[in-house]
Amino acid sequence: MRLNPRWLGLAASTLLAVSGFLAGKPLPHDAAWVTGVCVWFVALIALGYAWWQLRDQREGLLVTAVLWSLPLLVAPPMGALDVYAYACQGQLFDAGINLYEHGPAALPCTWLNEVPPLWRDTPTPYGPLWFALSGGIAWLAHGNLLVAVGLFRLVAVLGLVLCVAAAHRISDGNVALAASPLVLVHVVSGVHNDILVAGLMLAGFAFATRQRAALSGIAFGLAAAVKITALIGAPFVVLLVLTTRARALLAGAIVATYAVLAALTGHGLGFIGALGATAGLVQWLSIPSGVGMAAGYVLRWIGYPGAFGTAVAVARAVGFVVLAGLLLWLWLRAVRDVRREPGAATDRVLTAAGLALLVTAVLGPVFYAWYALAGIAVLACTQLTGRLRTGVHVAVVALPFLTLPDSLGLATKTKVPGAFLDVALIVAIVVRLVRRRSRDRADA
Repeated sequence: MRLNPRWLGLAASTLLAVSGFLAGKPLPHDAAWVTGVCVWFVALIALGYAWWQLRDQREGLLVTAVLWSLPLLVAPPMGALDVYAYACQGQLFDAGINLYEHGPAALPCTWLNEVPPLWRDTPTPYGPLWFALSGGIAWLAHGNLLVAVGLFRLVAVLGLVLCVAAAHRISDGNVALAASPLVLVHVVSGVHNDILVAGLMLAGFAFATRQRAALSGIAFGLAAAVKITALIGAPFVVLLVLTTRARALLAGAIVATYAVLAALTGHGLGFIGALGATAGLVQWLSIPSGVGMAAGYVLRWIGYPGAFGTAVAVARAVGFVVLAGLLLWLWLRAVRDVRREPGAATDRVLTAAGLALLVTAVLGPVFYAWYALAGIAVLACTQLTGRLRTGVHVAVVALPFLTLPDSLGLATKTKVPGAFLDVALIVAIVVRLVRRRSRDRADA
């Protein structure tokens, strides 16, 4: 007898919620924590299998997404504890403290003990809209952490709803991704603000397809005012408006929206200095960092232990150069596709934009699973086919396995093998490109 995937997924999400109550706190690592971690992996496997069985359905998937979300809405945040840092940042904002210069410990925050030690003294590079939202939530919560978490979760769910609504306006997007393990773990449970960025960006793309340039620019300005990485999508959305005047209006609206919010919150462009706040984190999930780590390990083994940091810095610099080249190539390719096939412009532009957001995430100095949310959300509005479709679907199932319910990242426990895995990946890509180029020359 075949088990109904919908009910299997509900059972899996319920088990995820149970794991949150057992192992949602970093300490102590007792029998309950170990049990919770075991339940976490069993639940992720079952949830991934259930979603894989339903991913091609077009009917009832939103109902399934809601059903699977219900247990997680009443469980503690899992996969990451960033929501507690969000709440503390809100308190700092309400106290008039510059969040680009100080971390939660500066106040100190009422909920400081809930914030992972890594983030207690770390400034944040988020934008002025997010600061205002965080400040409003902290004020409404009035010291009650459960209320604060509930309000941040509401914002995340509204961001997800905005993604689905915008995708519907753009195309018959793949709404199955709304029920994917990545979304359930890092949006419904983990409450990451990346989903709000994605929703606002998709709203901007939806407005652009209807030639409402000013509204598109405002939406993108709001997205950038949550996380500045939203601007990676701006050159692509410009391609969807048809006149030079409309493009200028769109760009002006982005700048004006961000400038107004920055002025109202008093935080200006301080995010530029805060962007490097996480640069001290070195983990192999960022491909350039992983390659640098591998080089550093080799140098350490042959007698140059002090060269590890230099190797990582050089690899990251090369990564930025490669990233700039890939972004330019994706944009030029989108320009070419728009000129050749104007009727297919939206799908081609969104595909390029989604890929641009994804390569920005994995080629940046630090990568976490939820950084992929914006790029995957944009790709969900396209006609995903072939290897790209398979890759996206594998990613939304596999990425939640990178963290434990208490936010411990498995990358921190697999540094050496992970670093050399990145090297193997780069070698495989280079070999593949060389072979393809050789075949193209032979065919010519």
